[in-house]
Amino acid sequence: MKKIMTAVSVLVLMASVVFLPTLSLAQTAKLQGPVRGGVLRSSVTGEAPTYDPHFALSFRTQAHSAAVFNGLIKPDPLKEEVSLKNMVPDLAENWEISPDGKTYTFHLRRGVKFHDGKPFAAKDVKYSLDKLRDPKRSVLASLVTAIEAVEMTDDVTVRVRLSHPYPELLLFLTPPYAAIESEHLKDVNPKSTDFLVGTGPFKFKRYVPGKVSVYERNPDYFVQGLPYLDGYEVYYLDFGPMVDAFVGGNLDVCGTLRALLDSDVTHVLRVRKYAPEAVVALKPSPASRGLFFSFAHKGPWNDIRVRRAMAMVIDYSDVLVPAFGGPELGPVEGAGLLPFYLPEAFTKEEVAKAYGLDKPLKDRIVEAKRLMKEAGYGDGSQLKCIVRGGEQFRVNTGVYLADMWKRHLNIEMSVTPLESAVYFPVQAKGDFDITFDTLEVASGVVGAEYLTRFVTGQPANYGKWSNKDYDMLIEQMMREPSQGKKLELARKAQQIFYAEMPYLVLGTQAWGTAWRPDLRTGWPARDGVVIQPRYTNFTSIDRIWFEGTAKRWMKAK
Repeated sequence: MKKIMTAVSVLVLMASVVFLPTLSLAQTAKLQGPVRGGVLRSSVTGEAPTYDPHFALSFRTQAHSAAVFNGLIKPDPLKEEVSLKNMVPDLAENWEISPDGKTYTFHLRRGVKFHDGKPFAAKDVKYSLDKLRDPKRSVLASLVTAIEAVEMTDDVTVRVRLSHPYPELLLFLTPPYAAIESEHLKDVNPKSTDFLVGTGPFKFKRYVPGKVSVYERNPDYFVQGLPYLDGYEVYYLDFGPMVDAFVGGNLDVCGTLRALLDSDVTHVLRVRKYAPEAVVALKPSPASRGLFFSFAHKGPWNDIRVRRAMAMVIDYSDVLVPAFGGPELGPVEGAGLLPFYLPEAFTKEEVAKAYGLDKPLKDRIVEAKRLMKEAGYGDGSQLKCIVRGGEQFRVNTGVYLADMWKRHLNIEMSVTPLESAVYFPVQAKGDFDITFDTLEVASGVVGAEYLTRFVTGQPANYGKWSNKDYDMLIEQMMREPSQGKKLELARKAQQIFYAEMPYLVLGTQAWGTAWRPDLRTGWPARDGVVIQPRYTNFTSIDRIWFEGTAKRWMKAK
């Protein structure tokens, strides 16, 4: 066995220093280290569809699960880059990979306890990994199909056997998705707060429906001295009230520790105007927003000619405003299924050609009308669009598209906003004609994350699209050891995807969040917090602390 990672200390010993009375608060903090205490107040825009991170690529779930659960490993919380080289221990003290790349052996920490006092052991890892690779219980199952067996060597050792080498595996064994859950609570309803029992830095304390979830410091956390905070609170606020609460000093983070300022440029501008001392960070997101067509329903959109016509008449520069809040937030017009920065992705020019966007809009409208007539819908058609309520940009996007399709194709589309509690079950069943939503991924650093979303039967394949040739190519790609061959298979799969258009990508988005200026991550003290792509600060919630001790960081506006 070749050892590739050993246990690392997570605390830095503080040296003796002499403090001068003229030092600023920030300078003093950097010498003294983290200030303990305080409660971090954050928010989400709706109730969690489930508390089980295995089954929801949703910040509504992550806002709770990340404070409660740990993974075997995690991205280094003090580095922005999320990559294989930056993985550090979590519940696994160290791990080894066999020379042939097909066996991973994880050596677990001893003495770790769940929040209910039950000891953590290898059986919990086996249970969690077996659950993670079960497509009926996990949205990440398609990303860990290489796992052939999970074996317990003893109470503190787990061996994961693969059917083929798969170095990307480590990326998908990290929180906030691949959480290690308790085997003894396997029958607890994941939609109940009783499910929130992990080994993490914070323990669930109480839940006030529709208002707030409260977490308290775990005194038995396995990392000595962490967390720094006494508690963590998650308030349920729509975007407008969320921004108002932040600029009024009643939230420490605008949204969750994942970015939430991407819905409307006015939110960013409001924060910058009324809370100029706040830190605002915006970064390109690996997620995309677009239109899911439902193949569980019968209608005109089942005909590829209709879907292609609908795609061709959209003005993709105009749709940036309702769908993403405007170009100031950095969406990429005409984005593809895979981000352009990935080696296997189609280029922007290839995507434009696939969507028929390589011609002027007026010519595309003529071609789209011809396709509608050829499909038998020259006189128009009707369809129903559902969107998540509580987020006006989703409604605005639906209304904008309805107007475009009515003017150019005589398509009558109704737009119905649904509360999250209603929307998610309907979406999961594919019980819609069309919906505008976000395509979520785990990290955004591997093309397979996007491509596997549309494999037959995958939970994130909201439209229930199914194509045997596509499925076969993805299966081959996941098993292929050669990177060159992987790229070739990925591009062939994308050719099928763009030919079928089960999901029409409108663009990628920028993610951003804002936080009070004295918020810090880690020690030695940093000038602010670490923002990682996709993960942001979920993996460092145990290391977050305040330089100041004031209960409010600014006067209410």
